[in-house]
Amino acid sequence: MDLGNTLEGGVRLAHVRKTKRDLMIVQVVIVVAAVIVLTYMGGEIQLKPFYFNIGSVLYFIILMALVVGVEGFFFTYLEQWYTKSFSARSYMLKRSIRRSMMVIALAAVALFLVLTPFVANAIANATSESGSTTTAAVFHNRDELGLTTVDNIHVVSSSPAEVIIVSQGNYEIYAGDMQGLKHHAVLTVDDASPGLNLAFPHAQFGEYYLVVNSETPVEVTYTVHRTLSPTFVAFVSMFAILFIGFYAAWIVLASTIRKKYTKGVAYK
Repeated sequence: MDLGNTLEGGVRLAHVRKTKRDLMIVQVVIVVAAVIVLTYMGGEIQLKPFYFNIGSVLYFIILMALVVGVEGFFFTYLEQWYTKSFSARSYMLKRSIRRSMMVIALAAVALFLVLTPFVANAIANATSESGSTTTAAVFHNRDELGLTTVDNIHVVSSSPAEVIIVSQGNYEIYAGDMQGLKHHAVLTVDDASPGLNLAFPHAQFGEYYLVVNSETPVEVTYTVHRTLSPTFVAFVSMFAILFIGFYAAWIVLASTIRKKYTKGVAYK
């Protein structure tokens, strides 16, 4: 038996700490296995062109982090309960409260970043792309990590011209066949000369072609507008609120318990 554990709470405290360590190891293994399954078997990664949907992996990792955090409250409570010294109990709770405050601060920053219009606009401006073409232009509907997605495309032509937006696969099959392209198009515009904003549908990661169809060469100017992935924003917001809520509740509970030990102990 470890003498330090014996002095501070005996076998029960040692058992609590061993259980906490073993459970952490199991959870790390689960996270690693889940990441492999989500990426390789879930079709969330590809090499050419490179794409790794980090959102699906982050979702599980953050969920497990929340579970581990809540478990940590329980184990901290048990550890301080089986610790004989009131000073050690107070200090243990004090450290836990400080860590909880740091987690709340990080969650609040994450919530601010994904919900603030200024940040969203800055990301959109940095990731959006513009150009012009008289034939065809290529773009991807998501970035390589799946954090941003195309939500709309602005097109305007110098004179009447038809614009067809089609996936890479259909473009390669029906290249030169305008009727075939129109039939399998994601979006079509009969006349882009007035200038139009086209809402781009949610779709799997891929390459898309903006094709200009006109009897004479017409220049079409386009802007592919990107924004933070709605799915990414939703789960980051949800988990940030959950982290803030759980950790704030623990701070209240831990502070209430610690008040019993702060009078006359060495740690304030």
